[in-house]
Amino acid sequence: MQESILKGMNHVTKACVLTTVHQAYDGRIYHKQCKSLVKGGYDVTLIAPRPETIKNDGIKIIPIEKPKKEWKRILQSVKIVKTALRTKADIYHFHDPELIPAGVLIKLLSGKPVIFDVHEHYPNAIMSKAYLRKSIKIPIRIIYEVIEKISLPFLSGIIYTTKEIGERYKKYKSCKIENYPPLSLFKVSDLNSKDESLLLYLGGITEIRGIRQLIQGFALVAKQNPKARLVFVGGFESRSFEQEIYDLVNELGLENHMQFHGKVPYEEIQKYMAAASIGIIPYLPEPNHLVCLPNKLFEYMASGIAVVASDFPHYREVIENSDAGQLIDPTKPESIAEGILKLMENQSQTVLKQQKGKAMFRDVYNWEQEEKKLLKFYNELISNH
Repeated sequence: MQESILKGMNHVTKACVLTTVHQAYDGRIYHKQCKSLVKGGYDVTLIAPRPETIKNDGIKIIPIEKPKKEWKRILQSVKIVKTALRTKADIYHFHDPELIPAGVLIKLLSGKPVIFDVHEHYPNAIMSKAYLRKSIKIPIRIIYEVIEKISLPFLSGIIYTTKEIGERYKKYKSCKIENYPPLSLFKVSDLNSKDESLLLYLGGITEIRGIRQLIQGFALVAKQNPKARLVFVGGFESRSFEQEIYDLVNELGLENHMQFHGKVPYEEIQKYMAAASIGIIPYLPEPNHLVCLPNKLFEYMASGIAVVASDFPHYREVIENSDAGQLIDPTKPESIAEGILKLMENQSQTVLKQQKGKAMFRDVYNWEQEEKKLLKFYNELISNH
């Protein structure tokens, strides 16, 4: 059993983790970070939107109602300060930019270390929000950056992913922790059971993730390989976009080549990946996509799935270092089709890429490596407090 970093302390150290946006059993927050903290000896309380069921993983959940309106989320984030303070935690860790004011209040009122966990490049993400009018995106981005500039000096530490995102926080106490999948979730995988004709798209189905171009590209694949099938596991961003995609599928005659399974629980993603041979990440070159790494890239590799991914710098570094797949131009359906067909038409090379990707996940790109950084960062913040 891993030696607790809390050895020598006279009491069990309490950690309070907060989110108003993500589901209680979020992969990054619950299944990775919270479980790692419990493993490291912490008494963990998670304040999060109310789940359908309460699990018994040694993590206490305090449920809150998730507001549907963006502005109500901001108001609620301040209200949960009282809830957080009642936990009398030794360290607090929040995950949403809306919670920055709450994080500052918790720090000032408790005097305890407070961590801001940055999931993406938020100024860039604001510019990519489809529901925001173009005329207000820049003002909102400026307001957010001002709030960060004023608030972050009050906080104790910042967790971020990728070097580009970290550049924004280099003058603060910070730690780079990637959102890699856990080894424990991907213990069993038989590459011989892969369906050579089965492709998988895992994650939210949104316009800026290149779904329209992917379907157009797959139509070209299906013409050359009538056995090819593409499975989507994830929810649509809106009903209107869902209808648009279904209309496109029907227009291209792909009804018998595609399946849409909707959202699935985090623990169940492996069963959807077990049979797939090729995984697709066709994200368009939006500002936030260019500086972030999608977790599904590593989930594909962990499951022995060859990857077809947008040719962005971070993606290229991983794909080329591991030789785990093909890079494509996500704006061109022809490029997407070419990347897919290169893998489908050369199965011996594809199997090698599947094996190499899985090996790199096992040795480098796994949560167990990142867990050590998380526990060390917590220990440093508490010890220096």
